[in-house]
Amino acid sequence: MRALAAYQEVKQHITSALVSGKYNIAKPLPAEKYLANELRVSIGTLRKAVDELVAEGIVVRKQGKGTYVAEHDAKRSLYYFFHVVEHDSDHKDYPRVELVSFATATANREEAMKLDLKLGAPVIRICNRLFVDDACVMIDQITLSKSRFPKLTKTSFANREGTIYKLYQAHYGQSVVRTSERLRAGIVSKEKADWLGLKVGAAVLVIRRVALGIQNEPIEWRVSTLNTTKHEYFSELLI
Repeated sequence: MRALAAYQEVKQHITSALVSGKYNIAKPLPAEKYLANELRVSIGTLRKAVDELVAEGIVVRKQGKGTYVAEHDAKRSLYYFFHVVEHDSDHKDYPRVELVSFATATANREEAMKLDLKLGAPVIRICNRLFVDDACVMIDQITLSKSRFPKLTKTSFANREGTIYKLYQAHYGQSVVRTSERLRAGIVSKEKADWLGLKVGAAVLVIRRVALGIQNEPIEWRVSTLNTTKHEYFSELLI
């Protein structure tokens, strides 16, 4: 196995510290000079490690203030993780979310695989309806590991301040930094057809997404059903 470069070791150290909660999201990381001395590396090596963390969206630099853990405010969630727009438009409107159901259950085979759990492990299942301009355009079915979110309740979820990902981060130390998605065509069920204003059996887009944390760990499994009559999935890749 090839040895890690010095900056990669520094990156791993900082990542582990972020996962452990050593650095608060409301406070900057230690100053470069202090952190370089602590890790016994040069400023250049430290900056290279931090540059990669910035590029991956794990931390952000704020001019004149320092480097912070990337916080999940509405703007970040909208532009990084919400990709539904009107046809032939790249303008995104953050949706209004309505909670439909919240229940505990045991993981089925797919949930266990996607969340890296044992079959039958305790999970939380959440169903949301997402509205744009007062029309329901998408249904989200979310599955979470109960062990990762042990104190999450229907009340705390429904009454959260800010986005769902901000709730994960601020109250459970679970920072979503990227997602892995697969898209497929689907046929809408009666219940979802009623919600989406479609006929039963109408074509819909199904988005299957695993939200991943700082160490590439699965945090959330989500299956979204999108009414594509007026809206479409928009993704922009930077190369």
